[in-house]
Amino acid sequence: MLEKEGVAKKVLSERSLEALSIYDETLEGLKEFPDDKTMKDMAEQIGETAIELLKEDIATIKDELTDKAEQEQKKQLKKAQSKKIVEKSEKTMDYLAECRRKLREERKQKMASGEIKKPVKRKLTTKLKDNMKKIANMMPKAIKEDPNKVEQTEKAVQKFLGDLKRIWGMNKIKPIEDELHEKFSELKEKAEQTA
Repeated sequence: MLEKEGVAKKVLSERSLEALSIYDETLEGLKEFPDDKTMKDMAEQIGETAIELLKEDIATIKDELTDKAEQEQKKQLKKAQSKKIVEKSEKTMDYLAECRRKLREERKQKMASGEIKKPVKRKLTTKLKDNMKKIANMMPKAIKEDPNKVEQTEKAVQKFLGDLKRIWGMNKIKPIEDELHEKFSELKEKAEQTA
């Protein structure tokens, strides 16, 4: 039976090996007393039990082998899929790098031909002016409607700007002051109209 199923004795469980051993001993005893009916019946029962245990063991071993084969197959499939994903991402990264390179070249050509201007780095004064205007826009609605509060806010912002000029050692602050004064003048006019 083991040869037919292709299973080696060494992979069987202890129960099955013990059942086979008992069956072999019973067969030896039957050879000594071949005509003993009780011995024949006992040998048949032991043989049936041993066969049942062997069938269970063989089924378990085959299931384990099938599970291992399936797991190995799944591992191989996952490896193949991950390899494809890596290859695809590498191709995509190469494509993106090529696109960036082409965009840079096209931009250089457009700048050289004068079609577009070279980007101008924003100066500190420009950044400061934009942020100060944001402060004017951040004022709550109730304060924007009161001309006195708008004027007080303008004085505070202008004082802050003067302090920054002194601390940072800036010398071109007049345009910022003028634009802020213009912005706050507009706010004051709106506040006076609503009042």
